[in-house]
Amino acid sequence: MGEEAPVSVGEEVEAVPAEPRQEEVKVAATSAVPAVESGTKELPQYMHDAVARIAPEQGFTPGQFKIDFEVGSGKGDGFVGEMFRARITEGARELVVLCKIPPINEARRQQFGSMVIFEREVEAYSKLLPAMYEFQREKGVTEELDVGFFNAPKCYLSYWDGPKEESAILMDDLRLRGYRMWNKMIPVNYEHARLLMVQLGRLHAVSFAMKDQRPEVFEQFKLPDPMTRMMLEGESGAVFVGMMNMSMDRAIGLLQPEEEKLRQKLLKAKDSMIDDLKNLTSPAQCEPYAILGHGDCWVNNFIYSYKNGVPTEIVLLDWQICRYVSPALDLLYFIFGCTDGEFRRKHYDEMIRLYHRSLTELLEKLGGDPTRQFPYTALLRQLKQHGKFGLFMAIFMVPMLCVDNADLPDMDAQAEKYKETKESGGMEELDNEWMQMMTKSEDKYRKRMGDVLRDLARFGYI
Repeated sequence: MGEEAPVSVGEEVEAVPAEPRQEEVKVAATSAVPAVESGTKELPQYMHDAVARIAPEQGFTPGQFKIDFEVGSGKGDGFVGEMFRARITEGARELVVLCKIPPINEARRQQFGSMVIFEREVEAYSKLLPAMYEFQREKGVTEELDVGFFNAPKCYLSYWDGPKEESAILMDDLRLRGYRMWNKMIPVNYEHARLLMVQLGRLHAVSFAMKDQRPEVFEQFKLPDPMTRMMLEGESGAVFVGMMNMSMDRAIGLLQPEEEKLRQKLLKAKDSMIDDLKNLTSPAQCEPYAILGHGDCWVNNFIYSYKNGVPTEIVLLDWQICRYVSPALDLLYFIFGCTDGEFRRKHYDEMIRLYHRSLTELLEKLGGDPTRQFPYTALLRQLKQHGKFGLFMAIFMVPMLCVDNADLPDMDAQAEKYKETKESGGMEELDNEWMQMMTKSEDKYRKRMGDVLRDLARFGYI
């Protein structure tokens, strides 16, 4: 999960984006030469081939253009993929695209079962998002009107070959148009959260409209949750469950003696966590309100454009976990993972109402009936019914959001070490190393995670 950030991380000062961090350029190949070693990694030939394939489509002359690659993400930006920036040049002409591929390191690729979610993201860019855009345009809702959902990156090519363990998604480099990402270490503020609520409302509204008016087209949207398969089964499942159990124990340890009632609720949630995650992501538990959700609503998966330091537009990145689930999951994931207690005390109700108002407005424009298809009372019930999802995602995300990227482990090295320790029976040592790394920002974590637990209890979600 997590987009391998193609841009620099924005700063909190009145949401003014930071300048792009300077990445080390890694020369890889030209259009006539196979991909070669880039730093410590050899870039796969299929990634070069994918870029070479789109070049003529974008007006470059076959045999005359050159392709260079450079790093597109940093440590801690994502978990299950890698991002490179491809620069296509011919004379004075240039086109820069982002290339997202599965981990080059085999141990890391196998550990996270990343091919499953790359297949899903390719499906999103090649089928689902285009179908949503086309449906809106048929209804007279176009990009120019700025009332619909068109807020995903432009995709030049999406490719997936499971047996070969190959996948490449080539996207627009939004950094070149001034887009910046929020600093993951800082809880998201009002203006940035507001933009997300508007777009999540619109995203979900399109699903509700298509589900009702184009049921035959919408059948392809009824996708099972890939996170359950990736995180609860096989090797990656063992890693995830172990990490979640440690994180849950750490969170429970934050409670005061007088919070025994909450402690017992959390212990019960820990015991039923795996079954709960499967049920919470099952559409059968939320019909008739299941829609296509984004699935991975944490701060590194959004990128913003600004005017005079104020965010004016948001684009949603990383569609690897889009799935047919309750609309409440996207909201719970973001609000309890990426905002803090002060924000929720001031703005929680407003954010939920803003989301539903945005959904209602677009659904009506698309010919739907919000009072029948998803009234506000149904949203409140969905939030309460799925509230534990906010707990589990916060347990997973908050520890990493409180640790500086420089202190996070190298994912390739960690995967190799996991493979070695699993074979030698040294998993306890690896678990201890992970926990020691996570406790490097204990004060920040105690405040943020403690507020999550108490807020979830206050809302009646656990």
